[in-house]
Amino acid sequence: MSTPSCDAVDMLALRCSRALLHARAVRPRSTTVSRSRRERRDSVDAAVLAERAAWAERLEASPPETPEASQRELNDEKRFKKAGLGIRRAGKRGVFRREGIEAARVGSQHFKGAPPPLKHALPEVLLVGAANAGKSTLINALVGAAPASKAAPASASDRAGWTSGLEWIRVGAKPPLLYVVDAPGYGAHAVATARERRDWTTLCADYARTRATLAVAVVVVDATRGVSTEDRRWLDLLSPCIVALSKCDLLQGPGAVARCARLVEDDAQCDVVATCGTTGAGVAELWARLRARCAAVSVRPSDPRAVAVHRSAVS
Repeated sequence: MSTPSCDAVDMLALRCSRALLHARAVRPRSTTVSRSRRERRDSVDAAVLAERAAWAERLEASPPETPEASQRELNDEKRFKKAGLGIRRAGKRGVFRREGIEAARVGSQHFKGAPPPLKHALPEVLLVGAANAGKSTLINALVGAAPASKAAPASASDRAGWTSGLEWIRVGAKPPLLYVVDAPGYGAHAVATARERRDWTTLCADYARTRATLAVAVVVVDATRGVSTEDRRWLDLLSPCIVALSKCDLLQGPGAVARCARLVEDDAQCDVVATCGTTGAGVAELWARLRARCAAVSVRPSDPRAVAVHRSAVS
């Protein structure tokens, strides 16, 4: 048997390398959103992609119907562009340039459990939303904590939907300003059984119905998917409330954010604030609205030196 020459071996190696490069070039890209765009890969499945495609089609097919609506959308586009919405990097417009607010987790409540003892009587802000809607990232942005910062009070895990109860986060220290109550994420991506998800729904509904110090509720809606069926149920339960549009950096430009905000406002019939927790854009406006709602609620402050259960909060 004859031995192949060196030239033949080199030619074969060259052809193999070219074939490998061609295969890599034509390999179809994954339809999931990459981690570089700050989204969990395991929570973006075919169902989510289908919802996003349907929502994108609706955005394209829903131009303003009146000159007034067209002018409003144009004004919103300019405002969102100035705020840094519709882009994937905050640059100098990010909220993380401002001074952070001291915040800490102070207690939790699980199904059939008692509310935690709280040191101060403060107005409370409830945040609800679907799993992987960006609630934890938005909470961290509200206190000026950048993603993955050690100062971030809300933990954003590698898998969406790990929150298993109501989590109280005190915002502000001297003086304390308010409590943010982080609720478990609802929907198919929550890491829980169907029974656990029902228990979480009961827990959150009972809290919203009976909590005397609840000042305002915020429903976090994914801007890439629009208002879902479960979002509508919580909007009806918590009305009047505020809708926080999250993940606006994943939309294609301020114009898409403006149209998305208009359609979500029509669907939700309540105030809508466009935000992006990863860049901080729009978070200052949401914070101002929350402070205004909390200022309108009369809560008797407790003695800061006395650590006791705020009984009026659970009456």
